[in-house]
Amino acid sequence: MTSSGLISANKLSAADLMANPVWRFHADAEGGEEVDESHLAPCNEPLALGTFGSYLVAATYRLKNGASLPGAVQVDVLGKSAHFTPAVVYARDKSVDPLDRDAERRLSRITKTSDAKPIRWELAVTFHGENQTRRGRIARTYGTALLLLARLILLRFSR
Repeated sequence: MTSSGLISANKLSAADLMANPVWRFHADAEGGEEVDESHLAPCNEPLALGTFGSYLVAATYRLKNGASLPGAVQVDVLGKSAHFTPAVVYARDKSVDPLDRDAERRLSRITKTSDAKPIRWELAVTFHGENQTRRGRIARTYGTALLLLARLILLRFSR
């Protein structure tokens, strides 16, 4: 962690997510000179609609072979809507992008199993006032790319 208590998103580990399942992205102005918008801080407040923020949230990924692995999903809360982007799967202390076209090959090699393609995710926490955890399927690569582009455009014009 930096002296401001923030950690770079690419340094976040499965152990960090077990210790605190919700991590909030900070804006440039919040962290000072040594951090940028890719830095996170643990968040003790529950996820809630009606707010604005971007988070990495602990999740469980289900693989095609039935196995489960820990990971994180990026959650962007934009007022009354929330958008979810699979962000990272952890296998034997290695991180894999679940949206990468080589994710299945990498996870198969790391876990020494076949059919290791991530197909579903489920958040480890619920949104404030909800009883069920949010979950989703991992879309095909082209659909995911279009969805990410649409979300970036939404984020750009929502502030």
